[in-house]
Amino acid sequence: MENSLSIVIATSGRVEKLRRLLEGLYRAHGWDQSRHEIIVANNAPDEAGAKVVEDCVEEYSRRAGPRCRQVREPVPGKCRAQNRAIVQARASIVAFFDDDLEVDPHWLEAVSGFFSSFPHDVMQGSIRMHPKDRDDRRLQKALQRYRTIDFIDYGYPPGTDIRTLTGGNIAVRREVFDQVGMFDERLGPGEAGISEDVEFAKRILQAGKRIGYEPRAVVYNEVDWSRLTEEFFRFRHETQGRSRLVYKRNSIFTVVPNLLRAVWTFGWYSLLGDERRKYRAKGRYFHYRAMLLEKLKTFKPFTTT
Repeated sequence: MENSLSIVIATSGRVEKLRRLLEGLYRAHGWDQSRHEIIVANNAPDEAGAKVVEDCVEEYSRRAGPRCRQVREPVPGKCRAQNRAIVQARASIVAFFDDDLEVDPHWLEAVSGFFSSFPHDVMQGSIRMHPKDRDDRRLQKALQRYRTIDFIDYGYPPGTDIRTLTGGNIAVRREVFDQVGMFDERLGPGEAGISEDVEFAKRILQAGKRIGYEPRAVVYNEVDWSRLTEEFFRFRHETQGRSRLVYKRNSIFTVVPNLLRAVWTFGWYSLLGDERRKYRAKGRYFHYRAMLLEKLKTFKPFTTT
């Protein structure tokens, strides 16, 4: 389908959130006049949860015929589920959402306009905070400290080249997958944890392709307070360290100096009372410590005969 979108939504079974996102897409400007399709990548961990997702999709498919459908991937892994959906996508552009987002009514128009106006191969949309959350001082303080909820609002004009991706709101020309490959199934939720979007962006740039920013393609990320804790901060950075080790293959001789540097900077910024930089160093400490522990599992010390 030329000049249309295949919108892939990977879900592990959070059906109420999925329903909210589908409702937003059906109400988006231009949906009724378009040939866009929605593919729900059903990655629920059990068949009971999968059936609930399937019933939800069927409900919405009755409102738009075959333009809303699901693909079932029972093996855990967001990337695996997305890849299964990509194979079945019919449109020239494939967009990807996390299931816990809310879509702005102008999102469809913005994405279509981006690929009509700019030569980029991949679009990064903005991921914003709900207006109701912006004046919550307690929330802003926690976000500034932990930064464990993704928000993307670079302040760049449309069409600005960028060098990374945050996978909750991206769109990709279909031929890119043929040229650089699909998402790395060793990464992402259900596998190593995160970094599948960063790794994908790296391959895109290495292939000489362009990623552009479109601030008008807006989605809103909900605030999950369970992600704004010391425990989740540690979990996030440890997961990031293990995930990046999968594709970066860092040597133990580079991991150790980075770990020591993180310890030193954490102590220094703690003495200075610079909380933001202290937490950046603390995150790096968890990141590189997790890397080191993984490397030690397979490290073979020098031996003599």
